[in-house]
Amino acid sequence: MKKSIVTLLTFLLSFPLTVKAQTTWIPISNGGIFFVIPFIPSVSFPPATNFNTNIVSGESYVTWADIEHASKYQIQVLNSQGQWVDLFIVNENKFLLSKLNGNYEFRVIACNMNTCENTGQASISFAPRKKVAFIHTDLLGSPVAETQE
Repeated sequence: MKKSIVTLLTFLLSFPLTVKAQTTWIPISNGGIFFVIPFIPSVSFPPATNFNTNIVSGESYVTWADIEHASKYQIQVLNSQGQWVDLFIVNENKFLLSKLNGNYEFRVIACNMNTCENTGQASISFAPRKKVAFIHTDLLGSPVAETQE
């Protein structure tokens, strides 16, 4: 009995309580049987925040603040009809920007290990490549020049 308690305490102290974009596991001991179960929150995950674009080894990534207990993240894009469409799922709080294939507005939803359906609140939309074109006109309103941002 004492040996199993020492083993359990050693495991608990070395077990990470939260891991970036990974399922949080709860260790349980029942007599001589030891197992772990996934922690699946009963409330919705908060929206992702703090979006940034980073360049690592010549590749552009979008990152955001990690959400505690999230196992994965659903990336959605806004289509031309104004509807949010599921694009892909990532296992960490970043993705390669070239996966968007164009100038898209996207948002992120945190997921548990089982599903992404109704698991979290959507983040505010983020458009890392959005370009603004300014059309300069003359006094009569005819376009004479175009500049970017």
